[in-house]
Amino acid sequence: MEKTLEVLSEILKNLSEKGVKKIGIQLPDGLKYKVFEIVDFIEEKGFEVSISGSSCYGACDLDLEILKDVDVLLHFAHTPIFNLKNVYYVPYTIDYDVDRLEIDERKIALISTAQYVWKLPIVKRKLESLGYEVELRRGSDRVVFPGQVLGCNYTVLRNSKADAVLFIGDGLFHPLGAKLYTKKKVYRFSPLSWEFDVIEDTKIDEFLKKRILRVYKAMDGDRGAIVVCNKIGQKRRDLALDLKRKAREIGRRVDIIYLDEITPTKLENFPYDYYVNTACPRITYDDAELFKVPVISPQEFEILLGLRDWNDYEMDEIV
Repeated sequence: MEKTLEVLSEILKNLSEKGVKKIGIQLPDGLKYKVFEIVDFIEEKGFEVSISGSSCYGACDLDLEILKDVDVLLHFAHTPIFNLKNVYYVPYTIDYDVDRLEIDERKIALISTAQYVWKLPIVKRKLESLGYEVELRRGSDRVVFPGQVLGCNYTVLRNSKADAVLFIGDGLFHPLGAKLYTKKKVYRFSPLSWEFDVIEDTKIDEFLKKRILRVYKAMDGDRGAIVVCNKIGQKRRDLALDLKRKAREIGRRVDIIYLDEITPTKLENFPYDYYVNTACPRITYDDAELFKVPVISPQEFEILLGLRDWNDYEMDEIV
């Protein structure tokens, strides 16, 4: 938190010089427990603070409504996707070391998430000193740092020549996605828990089995809906229209629904048999059990329509 407050102090100094008085803050769930410390720090500098209660799942999830009542929005813990006026991204970084890692392969691709990605150049030099050949590559414009992956973007691994991937971060979602994306061996190191393991093929098999069951259940449905999110970083209207056109061409009836946030509560009163999610891909994969009817990805919908084979399965990605 110390480094975050150092960066925040510089931002506030700049904002004060510009005459800014009203500041909105947006925090991901993992940082909301720090809200007292952050609010007090900002108010001690003479600003008036408003707190966004909206979701904050990523840099694409900006609360633009609060900007109507404040001068600037401080969005914490994510790296910028858009260069928007009056939106400032405040990083939250976590220090760690990799002394205990033992990797069999000699050619490694390094990936991580926003909290840990800052240290990947140091990790690269450390591993190279141990005799490894390390890839640390840039992805699409949606990602800021070399090696950075998002829940919707693995382009840093596109055409990787490495024999294995090392993911530094928390949870299974990103390393599972990396394994599906590259078809390579993926190691996972969590700096918080000090867990170091390999993503086994059985994990992929379990994941795909669940996805297959949802697609086949959706196939039995009569009428579906394609969901479009109004959030600036998730709105894929053209994709939704293209999927609808493809469905209609083979006689499948689907409608398009626009929502500010895709949740079970927002969808439960509709009578659709399944939904195709064009918003954040993590809704499809992480929240699947929360929905009463199948929620499938655009690529899975193409399988349902007979336009894609299961052997050509891909994770949904916003590039």
